[in-house]
Amino acid sequence: MNRFWMVLPAMAVVMSASIVEAGSCGWHRRCAHRRVCCPQPCASACAPCGGATAACETVERTIMVPEMTTETRTVMVTEYKQEERQRTYTVSRRVPRTETRTRTVNYMEREEQSREETYTVYETSQEEMTKEYTVMVPRQVEKTGTRTVNKMVWEDVEQTYTVMVPHTEERTGKRMVRDMVQEEVEQTYTVMVPTQEERTVMKTVWDTVEETHTRTVRRLGGHWVTEQVTDPCNPCKVRCCRKWCPEVTCEEVPYTVCKRVCRQEPVTCTVTVCKPEEKTRTVTVCKPVCREEEYTYQVTVCKPEEQTRTVKVCKCVPTEEEYTYVETVCEPETRSQTYTVCKQVPVEKTRTVNYTVWLPKTREESYEVTVCDTVEEEKTETYTVCVPVQVEKQIEVQVCKMVPKTVTVQVPACGGCKTCNSCCN
Repeated sequence: MNRFWMVLPAMAVVMSASIVEAGSCGWHRRCAHRRVCCPQPCASACAPCGGATAACETVERTIMVPEMTTETRTVMVTEYKQEERQRTYTVSRRVPRTETRTRTVNYMEREEQSREETYTVYETSQEEMTKEYTVMVPRQVEKTGTRTVNKMVWEDVEQTYTVMVPHTEERTGKRMVRDMVQEEVEQTYTVMVPTQEERTVMKTVWDTVEETHTRTVRRLGGHWVTEQVTDPCNPCKVRCCRKWCPEVTCEEVPYTVCKRVCRQEPVTCTVTVCKPEEKTRTVTVCKPVCREEEYTYQVTVCKPEEQTRTVKVCKCVPTEEEYTYVETVCEPETRSQTYTVCKQVPVEKTRTVNYTVWLPKTREESYEVTVCDTVEEEKTETYTVCVPVQVEKQIEVQVCKMVPKTVTVQVPACGGCKTCNSCCN
């Protein structure tokens, strides 16, 4: 859009120049090859001077050219300003109070009781009994038998075995070798540069202020009073006694108190602040470069080789032989045994059993309960509201205006031809 406004004045100049040229009595495009003084409609009026050569003259013309100017205008702008207001709201508060209440409590009371009960007891009685039993009695018997015995016989046997014989071979291989190459690299690092700044801070200052207060002081005073008192030893005689009557008076006495009052005082101090600053330095860095390298190494290889050896082998040969052995034979034998048997005999007995019974009972007791009552109270708070306000402001505006401009153009001169002049004008 800005480019359009910049091109617009140039377009207006070109258009106005073309209009002047078209309206003047100059070289017309359509009749330039005829070398005539005027366009075709004026040809008859310019007949007397048709055969002469046209001369040009310079003429000033006024044209309207657009121009961008900056103007200051007054506009109404809505701004918001803060305004403090007050409002009242109700707050509910819980106020505790203690009240005494009565309740019925159920409890269990313990009571001892007794009863007679019959129970059965088993008593032990002994009784002798005889029983017969059979016992197997062992007896030794000698017998003869035949058995097979393995005898060990040694034989020489030829055995073939394989032995791994080591041989050394030379082989060639490739391996990766790292060479360290040094190169210079630019490195950026940050340095904390200390700078001093002046700052204003608030310092707490304590001032001592004297205040005058009053307090009540009791003063102890009194006076002597002379009284006549009867003598206890002689009731007919009266004697004078002095008696002190105390008096207490209260007075308001002023006294001075020194009070510490806090206030904030601005203090300017110089603070050292470290600010980061980037710097560049050249660092030598070692960089590993890999390359392939051939090398020769020796390998021990085991090859199989067959050999022969004579080995003694132990062989088992079975042989039958006779032997005598003793066998134990058990024979049954009847025997008798006397033993004592214990029998449980039931006997009934009586005993007194004491037991405890829990009886339910009721009692009244008082207890205290804290009850909270709701109390409403009004409170006032101050809050800030943004209020819109119309404000006049001066702003700069770009305005396009048509400005008159004088330009110089070349027009053909018609000489003394009045008819031609009136036509061309």
